[in-house]
Amino acid sequence: MKNHPIVTGVLTHEMMHIVQSYPSGQPGWLVEGIADYVRWKYGQDKIESGWQLPNFNPNQRYTNSYKVTARFLVWLERKIKRDIVNRLDRALRQNQYDNGKIWSQITGKNVDQLWNDYTNNPSL
Repeated sequence: MKNHPIVTGVLTHEMMHIVQSYPSGQPGWLVEGIADYVRWKYGQDKIESGWQLPNFNPNQRYTNSYKVTARFLVWLERKIKRDIVNRLDRALRQNQYDNGKIWSQITGKNVDQLWNDYTNNPSL
């Protein structure tokens, strides 16, 4: 693994899927976004492999998944609600994720409103 640092990040992402163990039917964009968020937060390969969150692009959507969703989650954690990823993860794990309600319950805004706020000030 020392000779191939990107492997650490890939393993972190894939191990998160094992940890997630969500019931079927959860939104794939969020499942993958949380796994990449965990890779960003806990993966040790960022510097050596060059893996990083993408710069903001106005053509993106939170549903793009992976790094794009992960960057949005980092922004939410830093700017809106520190424990948002844990709360989303818990809702997914308990099969209580409802896209129409969970975001408002946690933040007071729906996910589209939060994305709009993010696009207006995407700096991390």
